[in-house]
Amino acid sequence: MHLEEIENLIKKEIAPEQFRNDSEIYGFHYGNYSYNKLIKKVMLTVDLSLNALHFAIKNKVSLIISLNGLISGPIKNFKPNLINKISILSKFPISIFVLGSPFYAAEGGIIDLILDTLFLKLEHPLNIKNNFDFNIPVGRICIPKLYPSSKERLTLKDLINRIYSNLNVKPIHYLGDLKKEISSICILGGEDHFIKYFDVVLSEDCDCFIIENTNKSSLSYAFDLGVNLIEFSFFNCEILAIKKLYNYLSLKFPYDEFYLFNSRNPLKLYETL
Repeated sequence: MHLEEIENLIKKEIAPEQFRNDSEIYGFHYGNYSYNKLIKKVMLTVDLSLNALHFAIKNKVSLIISLNGLISGPIKNFKPNLINKISILSKFPISIFVLGSPFYAAEGGIIDLILDTLFLKLEHPLNIKNNFDFNIPVGRICIPKLYPSSKERLTLKDLINRIYSNLNVKPIHYLGDLKKEISSICILGGEDHFIKYFDVVLSEDCDCFIIENTNKSSLSYAFDLGVNLIEFSFFNCEILAIKKLYNYLSLKFPYDEFYLFNSRNPLKLYETL
């Protein structure tokens, strides 16, 4: 395939360009952007760690599709870690495409994966207008589906247990009453979306909000308002979504080679014996 072919697929379907935040890193991030460049080997990864880049060089891939970029903002100075990464990349003609937040918002993206894995039914997307007056689905409003063996209404505790077992996530933090019956849920992607779009989110009148790790002021604000909230790292969800994308692209382009870098959460959970 040619670079233009997979770029068009990503920008129109996988991580739509119109869903990007105004200032975020998205699209081609490094390397040769020639549309006619022939791509035979592609690597998918959650992040561009040193191990991921070594893996790419070892397998001589010509395109890396990563959820996150080499940097998260403007370069103010060249730190040793960034210098090491650029040095590695210079050894082989690699192009890097960053999916960014559009991969969260896209149909079939990270938020939808959470929704499906938790056995929830989509009611409608939570849309926020960007600076260009375009609706960005930063979240999903959904209702719980009961397991066939269950007849009782879903409670906050039941929902937390689903997250723990279905997404293999811990720790899980929460606000609210564990016995509270949950009939409407809002899933938000992005670490700052809960406080950034708080008024819009609350206007949906949901029983519970599922968010990624946020700051203490956001949690304090939610506590004061009596909001039922579940907070956990979406890292495992990102890994699952990248694996799903790997399978999709492997079927879409059967004559090209795709590699999946096995990203792992660098944070470890300490548990006493």
